[in-house]
Amino acid sequence: MTESVVAPKRATPIEKLPSDERVFPVAWYPVAWSKELKGKPIKRRLVGRDFVLYRDRRGQVRCLEAYCAHRGADLSLGKCVNGRLQCAYHGWEFAESGMCEHIPAHPNRPVPDFARVRAYPVREEAQLIWVYPSDAGGDAPCDKDKAPALNVFPELNDPRFVLAPYDEEWRAHLTRVVESVLDVAHLAFVHKKTIGRRVPAEIKKMQFEAAGSPDVISIHNGGGLLEYRFPQQWMLRPDSSTNAQFINYVVFSPIDSNHTRIFGFAGRTFAKHVPGMSRIFSNYSRKILREDQAVVESQHPRPIPEALRMEAHVPADAPQVRFRQRWFDFLTGDEPKVLM
Repeated sequence: MTESVVAPKRATPIEKLPSDERVFPVAWYPVAWSKELKGKPIKRRLVGRDFVLYRDRRGQVRCLEAYCAHRGADLSLGKCVNGRLQCAYHGWEFAESGMCEHIPAHPNRPVPDFARVRAYPVREEAQLIWVYPSDAGGDAPCDKDKAPALNVFPELNDPRFVLAPYDEEWRAHLTRVVESVLDVAHLAFVHKKTIGRRVPAEIKKMQFEAAGSPDVISIHNGGGLLEYRFPQQWMLRPDSSTNAQFINYVVFSPIDSNHTRIFGFAGRTFAKHVPGMSRIFSNYSRKILREDQAVVESQHPRPIPEALRMEAHVPADAPQVRFRQRWFDFLTGDEPKVLM
């Protein structure tokens, strides 16, 4: 369908939502590639908090807050001992639940209740390690067994596709990064030497759909179909089915209010065994991202403004306007939030 852009009328001036640039949806976010986590723990940052990832004795990935409950040492400096994460400073050993189960200085004394760190739901899917930052910042331990299912686009687990991975980190707020992949009008300018060199500047008819679910925006552009799933996943597919298919997938993780990490795959069903082909697709995808990066990092304010009327909009901006409406619904509603 074709949508017009009409900013909602307001009777009174809009006040800035408190700390809106530091509020993010609670969702599954990737923090590392599976291949990065081997025998040594690693530390990653998400929504302004540091997490340590490690593998237990069965090789299953676990996630705890990154600093020891004893003296605040970085747990990623430690190692896995008897299936538990051992702190490098005093040897305290933490189970996957976050509870300390062994204190070498007092092996025969009960472990005090305060000797614990927060544990977080973590999954491995599509070559990535995903963390669900539920209850971040609170006092109650996170229930790792009550996280929702992690749903990714089916192509990521489709054996017909060879996936060429890539990633980048931008100095930009999550909302600005998401809008960059919903913006069709920028292709002829930002990407005029790559994917936009044959794209006309004029947008005669903006076709997008958002009727099926408030969390999904679909954009028809040329021979491609762009699908965005709130808050963090995006896929480019061919608009029609062909034998040789190419897809591009990206997922966004808010490191903090000023930095976003992008993980992606360029997938193909052709030239699957040509040496070096995946490297070519990965490098080309990074090149396109870097064309966007300079522009997105230049935007002010850093997050999207708190009201539609604070920036100008035209019909070509319809998908971004729909995203903003969804984001403002999130900010003002009762959906799970994580506050930095």
